[in-house]
Amino acid sequence: MIVASGSSSIGSDSESLLSCSKFHFEEKVLEKLVRLEHKMDLNEEKLKRWEDTFSTKLDQMEEAIKHTEIFVESVRGSQLQEQSRINHSYHEIVERFKVRSKNETEFHGEQINTLLESLSSKLEEFSVAEKNRVNALESLQNTLKQEQNQFNQSFELILENFKLSSNKTIEELTSRQQKDYEALKEKRTIVAFSAYTTKQQTITSNTNVKFEKVWTNIGNGYDPSTGIFTAPRQGGYHISAVVISLSSNTLHLHVKHNNEYTAGSLLSGVGVKTGTFDVVFTLQKGDKVSVGSKGSYTVYSDSNTYTTFSGHIIT
Repeated sequence: MIVASGSSSIGSDSESLLSCSKFHFEEKVLEKLVRLEHKMDLNEEKLKRWEDTFSTKLDQMEEAIKHTEIFVESVRGSQLQEQSRINHSYHEIVERFKVRSKNETEFHGEQINTLLESLSSKLEEFSVAEKNRVNALESLQNTLKQEQNQFNQSFELILENFKLSSNKTIEELTSRQQKDYEALKEKRTIVAFSAYTTKQQTITSNTNVKFEKVWTNIGNGYDPSTGIFTAPRQGGYHISAVVISLSSNTLHLHVKHNNEYTAGSLLSGVGVKTGTFDVVFTLQKGDKVSVGSKGSYTVYSDSNTYTTFSGHIIT
């Protein structure tokens, strides 16, 4: 009993639920249909407004096209009028130019004729001037030939004189060079001498000590037989000498230059004394140098060669 009762209750509830769901669905569908219809009405109104607006715009465009066509026709008419005016002006200008060109051509033709006549006259003058120029040129050529002949004669004479003068000058130059060479050769020649004596000598006034032994005599300026050195050439000479006195005897000697007494040495006192000479002379070629005395004195020497006389050129 309880089960049957429960089953009957469940079936009744299901039918009630289905009935409610169907009603609710239809209500929703109807509501959507109403809304859709409302939207369609609104769209129809909008479409109508658009059609009205589009129609108005089309009318305005047609009006603008008409105005544009009228303006174009107006401009075209103005252009045609302006073109006609320009063509007319152009023809007038061309006609005026033709008339002016004709007048100017006639005027210039007269000027050209005058110019041609003047040119013809100038050509005649030029022809005369050209003849004069040719004559002057021939005269100038003749004058130049005469001057050339005179110049050739003068040049040959000058050349001959120059040859004679050159030969003389060359001979003089050669002679001068030869002399300069000899002088240079002589200047480069070494002059030196060194001599000594091994003998005791007593000399008197105006006599010389003779250094009879020779170590060196380059240039052959020293004469051992006289004790005199003769300068072979000009220059500066260094002259030196060493002399010894006898024990406790006085010895007074000088270096003589061309018999002129120059540097002196005075030896005196107890014992043997040694005197020296050391001088520089500027000698000319042929000048003489020796060792001598103004009085009577004895010069000592022996095999030890104490007494010497030397000299050499320094410049």
